[in-house]
Amino acid sequence: MKKNLKKNFFKVNFLFLMLVVFLYFIQNLISLSLTSKYLICFFLIATIGMSHGAYDGQKVRIFFYKKIRFSELLFYLTYVGLVLIVFFAWYLNPKISLITFLIISSFHFGKEDLEIYTTKISKFSSFIFFLKGSLTILSSLYFKFNETNEIFNKLLFTQEFTLISNNLVNILLPTNLLLQFIFYLSVLFKKKISYTDISIIIFEIFLTLIIFNLFNIIVAFTLYFCFMHSLKNILVIASELNSNIFTGIKTFILRSLPITIIVSLALFISLYVFSNFDIFEDVIQKIIFIGLASVTLPHILLHYFLDT
Repeated sequence: MKKNLKKNFFKVNFLFLMLVVFLYFIQNLISLSLTSKYLICFFLIATIGMSHGAYDGQKVRIFFYKKIRFSELLFYLTYVGLVLIVFFAWYLNPKISLITFLIISSFHFGKEDLEIYTTKISKFSSFIFFLKGSLTILSSLYFKFNETNEIFNKLLFTQEFTLISNNLVNILLPTNLLLQFIFYLSVLFKKKISYTDISIIIFEIFLTLIIFNLFNIIVAFTLYFCFMHSLKNILVIASELNSNIFTGIKTFILRSLPITIIVSLALFISLYVFSNFDIFEDVIQKIIFIGLASVTLPHILLHYFLDT
């Protein structure tokens, strides 16, 4: 199954590259307003991006209910409760919440991007997961330093915060890439990973760097989150549902659709309400990142219990 998944991941990455090239030429031919770009990104994150998280309820129904007879209602109440806790924690202390979110999401993105290739690697897996996942943050700071810091300040409701200095970013990104290269090279020599796997991982790193270089932060993050991170998770779930990947995807869509619709409606209602009190584009940024931070904690905790 993993072999077929890796083949599908390679196809997804190749198609993603074609999409990136297409969008790059389109943005030079058609001048879309920033509001239009943000609305498209918001829609994609609220649907494709959120869909693999919307499947968490199905995972509980399949796993927890059989093992420990975990109440489905209790699960949803706990899930929503954790979302609200993160939301209010952000309101009370946005700086700590932002830093915590960036650290946790870096590990989470890296883990889900790499774990299919690194099942035999345990000693340094957490470290390499973090390095791989943090590329989204470091790339955005490296290529779009001022724009990224502007978004951070909006999320912190301030205008004076600098997460990392520009000079430090210029050191951290090359260091990150060098450490990853050394790590992959060492496990390759130890025959714990194949040349094909290494090529796919390096291709994904290249794609991450490319999109954050070519597009503004919201567009680049949307492309990564929806078409690299979420889509690969959907393929993993689909492969577990059915040996035929297309049948598995169809089953996934049908099972995740109700929660995806509910979450999407909640996000668009929030956008409508809060846009009456703030600049529309700023509201979209806040809902995307604070909203993701709120759902990331319960999502990661569920995956932790599933993995143990």
